[in-house]
Amino acid sequence: MPTPTVVMKFGGTTMQGQLKFGPNEEALLEECLRQTSVREMYQLLAQRRTMARAQRLRELARKFVIPAITEQSVPVVVVSAFDWATDKLDQFAAAVSSHPAPREYARLLMSGEQRANSALAMTLEDLGIPARSLTGREAGIVTTKQPTKALVERVETDYIQSLVDRHIVPVVAGFQGYYHDDAEGRNEVSILGRGGSNLTAVALAHYLGLTECTMFTDVDGIYDKDPNNYPDARKLDEVTAQELFTWERFPQVIQDEAVRFAMKQGVDIWIRDGNDPSRPGSLIRCRS
Repeated sequence: MPTPTVVMKFGGTTMQGQLKFGPNEEALLEECLRQTSVREMYQLLAQRRTMARAQRLRELARKFVIPAITEQSVPVVVVSAFDWATDKLDQFAAAVSSHPAPREYARLLMSGEQRANSALAMTLEDLGIPARSLTGREAGIVTTKQPTKALVERVETDYIQSLVDRHIVPVVAGFQGYYHDDAEGRNEVSILGRGGSNLTAVALAHYLGLTECTMFTDVDGIYDKDPNNYPDARKLDEVTAQELFTWERFPQVIQDEAVRFAMKQGVDIWIRDGNDPSRPGSLIRCRS
């Protein structure tokens, strides 16, 4: 039975890319100022952002996903929502209700990942690569019995494995799963908390029999301090998970719960550059 070549996860800023509105944003600003109404300006920005996202998805497919395909197997891909998407959905929920119902809040926020993973699967198909977008529930991610801030209990991998066996790339929406609601007698969806796509990737790697997974982010690895604020920040080729938990601030590039899960299950985590696949990144050693 084939195993996935790798579980690779793309974060939100990586999904969006460095050019959020395409090339030459200064010219775009001038074009916006020539519009005669706010509506026309909004339509122009939305169009450019959509085009930039489509171009970015093709770039991710060609530079990262397709090279991981072999004659024997395919990668399992996990995606976050596009940059800003979850924040905007959270703001929308707050505007609708000061105390949104947890079930509906979860369903609203998970829609960002479902838009992103279906778009990437469409992109792969358009490039001639069989792909299938999956919600957390379709991917078999069973969580604790709560709609928000849930934790992964197990992953039922039969369907994902069947896709891999057929050489179809599974593209999983991160940050989400499902649980059985005993009171209602039916399954309900859940979200894993901010940064939960990291936990999705680690859990999938473990239950698919892999000992490592790769997170592609907007940085090229783990630094001993924030390189944006400290010019002398040093990139680490390798660091143990135990050491990370002794730091004054846990690295923002990875969810702490995902690292705890990885330590418990023995899954090492690579943090790599989501723009340049040739850069080696940093390895978080989680296996004892």
